[in-house]
Amino acid sequence: MKITVEHFNGRYPSFNFSLASKEGAEPFLVVKGCRIVNGSKGEFISGPSTKKDDGKYWNHTYMSDAFSAAVLAEAKKSAPVPREQSRGSRDDPEDDIPF
Repeated sequence: MKITVEHFNGRYPSFNFSLASKEGAEPFLVVKGCRIVNGSKGEFISGPSTKKDDGKYWNHTYMSDAFSAAVLAEAKKSAPVPREQSRGSRDDPEDDIPF
């Protein structure tokens, strides 16, 4: 099984993951709107959910611990490296521009 992760940045960073039978095959399942969450027992994958009127969340997906760990590992491995603001830093090559 091949797990592929597609990250989305923005106000609420999230990712989608897809499952295919092998590398290069068409995915047979795509789960959208997942996040990596730091819980009291460590990091875990929070799948898509809906908030009910009573304030509790209803999960749309359920994953076994082993599968969740595999998706978490793939999501962390493929996560984009956050870009730091380099304007005005000494490593910024445009600092030498005289105008």
